[in-house]
Amino acid sequence: MKYLILALLTLSSLNCFASNKRSFSADTTQISNKNILYKVSQAGNYIHLNISTTDKKTATSIIRNGLTIYFDIKGKKKKDVYVKYPYSTEPRQSRQGSRGNNDSNTIDLNSMIEKLPVEAEYSSFEEKQEFNKDLNTLDIAIENHYTASSQLFEFSIKIPKTKIFFKENSDFSKLSIGVVSNKMEGNINKERGQGQNQGMRSGGGRRGNGSGRGGKRGQNRQQPSSTAEKIIVDFWFDAK
Repeated sequence: MKYLILALLTLSSLNCFASNKRSFSADTTQISNKNILYKVSQAGNYIHLNISTTDKKTATSIIRNGLTIYFDIKGKKKKDVYVKYPYSTEPRQSRQGSRGNNDSNTIDLNSMIEKLPVEAEYSSFEEKQEFNKDLNTLDIAIENHYTASSQLFEFSIKIPKTKIFFKENSDFSKLSIGVVSNKMEGNINKERGQGQNQGMRSGGGRRGNGSGRGGKRGQNRQQPSSTAEKIIVDFWFDAK
């Protein structure tokens, strides 16, 4: 009898998520796309979303750039309601050490998670509000978690249904969710400026005596930074 109880307790623990210490219900929607597993369930007055991956490059990109989660109660792809985390007007890649980008196996994801800011953003029909993901009156909870032994990274969010649609007891049977990588405007503007400067230097080189080849080599050195460092997440699904 003792062994039977121990076995039941072991099975129960395997069904729990380490990130939020709870189990998803039997009617959980599960969809996988490009190395990422999306799980969403409706429990009472809340929507629970868990995004997980064992691909370290994908996990690293999500931690560095963050995600914007869109909610559309009518089942379309409207971006009227969303939660963005992390919320920051400054690019964070340079602060978290991009030198290890070429070898993702050497990156300490738990260390990166510990350095993440607590600020997030909630928006409902252009009414935007910055909030602390760990302590807020919006009742929105966000958590990142990485289990090194299983190489499992999880991004979890719990949001009240009334923050998606203000009326209580609304129909959420057509709810669609979009998960999109955040755009770091600082990096984008910097890359555009570098590209313009390279173009000016290359143009000047072509007017010189054969020095245009040097300009082309400079352009080639700039290209990998914008493609190799970031894996784009852009996926919508029905949360039925």
